[in-house]
Amino acid sequence: MLGRRVEVAQERELHVLVAGIDSTNATSIALHEKLGFKLAGVVRECGFKFGRWLDVAFYQLVLKTPAHPVDGM
Repeated sequence: MLGRRVEVAQERELHVLVAGIDSTNATSIALHEKLGFKLAGVVRECGFKFGRWLDVAFYQLVLKTPAHPVDGM
């Protein structure tokens, strides 16, 4: 499903996809990395769930689109 989202983003000529992932979610991180996402940064203790503070890891995938970028778009 995530792979299809990347395809749709390319078809729509988006340039960057960003994912916010619980930094302890190794399965989700591995999936994103498999698709080429790279760690962009971590925001510490920005969420609270299940009785504990969570760090959110932000991963990004830079696409080769749009083919002809235009200022102001």
